[in-house]
Amino acid sequence: MEQIRCRACRSFRDGNRDSRACTGCGRVLRVKSGYCRLCWVQLSGGRAWEGTTPPAVAARAAAGVKISHHQLFFDRMAPRTGAAPPQAAPRRPRRALPSGAAWIQPGLPSPHARPDRRPPASPSLAAAVRAADRLAEARGWSGEIRRRVRQGLAITLDGHPEGQDVAWARALPSLRARHLPRGHVAGVLRQAGLLHDDPRPAFDAWLDRKLGGVAAGIRRDAERWLRTLKDGGPRSRPRRIATVHSHLAKALPALLDWSARYDHLREVTRDDIQDHVRGLHGSRRHNALVALRSLFGFCLSAGLIFRDPARGIKVGRRPPGTVLQPLGQGNIDDAVAAATSPAARLIMALAGVHAARSSSICAMLLSDADPGSGRLLLSGRPRPLDDLTARLLRAWLEDRRARWPRTANPHMLINAQTALGTGPASRTWVNTALRGHAATVEALRVDRQLEEALATGADPLHLAVTFGLDPGTAVRYASSARQLLQTAAEQQNPAQDPPNPRPGSTQEG
Repeated sequence: MEQIRCRACRSFRDGNRDSRACTGCGRVLRVKSGYCRLCWVQLSGGRAWEGTTPPAVAARAAAGVKISHHQLFFDRMAPRTGAAPPQAAPRRPRRALPSGAAWIQPGLPSPHARPDRRPPASPSLAAAVRAADRLAEARGWSGEIRRRVRQGLAITLDGHPEGQDVAWARALPSLRARHLPRGHVAGVLRQAGLLHDDPRPAFDAWLDRKLGGVAAGIRRDAERWLRTLKDGGPRSRPRRIATVHSHLAKALPALLDWSARYDHLREVTRDDIQDHVRGLHGSRRHNALVALRSLFGFCLSAGLIFRDPARGIKVGRRPPGTVLQPLGQGNIDDAVAAATSPAARLIMALAGVHAARSSSICAMLLSDADPGSGRLLLSGRPRPLDDLTARLLRAWLEDRRARWPRTANPHMLINAQTALGTGPASRTWVNTALRGHAATVEALRVDRQLEEALATGADPLHLAVTFGLDPGTAVRYASSARQLLQTAAEQQNPAQDPPNPRPGSTQEG
């Protein structure tokens, strides 16, 4: 039996146990006074009466009125009692207006008027709008980006004195609160000559954070050393920021230890350095000594100390690392399945076929790829363009043209953010597609170079020429390939796999 969801129907069924043919419709159902529930409601004019039956309904039921049709109704919407509908609340009397009062219709703005299309209220805003239009045409900004940049310029230059530059530190909170494109607004103001970029450099904040617990005298010399590493000096070239971070990370434990006893690096002795590195082994000892020798060497050349306490402490050769291992086929298959977009497939081909670093992939320009001549330029070195990379390159260029047809970015790989400018994509974005897999972009690059070393008999000169490797790096790849080949030869069983004779030779029985 179907479950009755209507409470009134369930009550009608439970209260009337007599099942016979309905007088009104002829169906065999549970009836009340000879009528089923639908006919009973029809007789009552849409009201499901309970308790005492109204006289008019009882008279019609007693007369045996036939029901030719049923009017459907919604449950719980019909009144449950015969009471009349509630009377509407009386209307409140209208308040009399004082004498002399009159209605005034305020002026309404035109529906076609747009705040960002109003004429600029100041010469500075007009110059900024013209600079924004030039950048929009050059970089292919969409209409929405143009509108939001105009809005950000109006907010930034609202009430700004003429002839003064905009302090970016004061304008940034307003733009950030309204989620406006801060980078685009700053670029427009910079091109218009109205920006005073006054935020504190991130390098200074990083130095304060890292050298906070170092003694004042030691911190002053260490800070000069780090700035010279970053910016270069009269007789030294600037280093990469990653090298600066690495050197401080290796030297900072010693600086903190010496700050508890000394006020200046002049007080540090040779025994102090040896005591610090005594508990370090392997690459940690090597890296710490390299950083400390760089620090004291700079201080001696700058006249900050009288003698170099690290001089004469042998750093030794860098301990050999583990043998490089090739990637398994399953790891490569997982990476292929994860690379679903045209950009991800091209990145994987550049790393797995041409051993390109993520930085080289980011810096690659449209002019570096020439499918017509079959050449590819990676980090300034020409590479032959194979069929797989050429096919993936064409697929990405078609996708790039369809998604950003008006972009002026000259780089090969762009995304939704860099398509609005001219800068390269970040290394984080390049590594996103294969992050979490064993075959990352860096792992594919290493596997490609190791594969080349295995295929060419572990020749370091060939690796250096093919991939532009440093001689030490090429020797490391060759050494790993030589050990892998030697291990494979030792594991081979001559009895099960005899060597094949040369063509034309005979075997004596």
